[in-house]
Amino acid sequence: MVEAIYLPKLEALTPTLDSTLLKAMEEAGELARAVLKFMPWEQLSPAALSAQPEAVALLADVKEELLDVAQTCVTMIFVMEDSFGIDADSLIGEHLAKLFEKGYMYDVSQSYSITTIKNLHGGNFKYISLPHLNIEDVTLLTTVCKIQEELGELTQFLGKHAGASGEQARLDSNEVNRGAALELLDVAQCCFTMMYILAERHAVSIPALVATHVDKLRHKGYC
Repeated sequence: MVEAIYLPKLEALTPTLDSTLLKAMEEAGELARAVLKFMPWEQLSPAALSAQPEAVALLADVKEELLDVAQTCVTMIFVMEDSFGIDADSLIGEHLAKLFEKGYMYDVSQSYSITTIKNLHGGNFKYISLPHLNIEDVTLLTTVCKIQEELGELTQFLGKHAGASGEQARLDSNEVNRGAALELLDVAQCCFTMMYILAERHAVSIPALVATHVDKLRHKGYC
């Protein structure tokens, strides 16, 4: 089953593209640490895991860090829209085509989207629905590695391709921004892959997971 999530724009903060990229790297590192700590318990059934308080706590860390990565991704999409005129909502077709070209199979009968919902619960949210990819032997660890790979490609667009270190720019600004936005969707896709793993193998409720995350942000005054 394909799940969708709503993640908010952090209206109380003033993120830039650079600050959000740094935040994405920070959160991805924290997610990697959480997954590494949870790995010894990963093969337990939901029932067996629930009887292990340490494993339950470590899984909670994985869930929290995963949503932090996804939130940072959405924050960067909002920044790119506000500052660079990128319409990330329009890129879903290109994202799906790229998945197909890479040989990732998914249910093509489903509807997928990344859409801005305005004035939802008093703020702006991204509604995101991305495919459940049929990938053999995918694990939390391989997904963490894939997130790091995609963040590296995102950084490449914003760094080397844009000539940020003084080298000759390989792409113009529009190409850089569009490429970066597509890489953000790749990061979001990785987050969805991990959410599907958590739901299928560890009986994690995605709606409850997202609700807890949004409540945390509101408690901090971010949205």
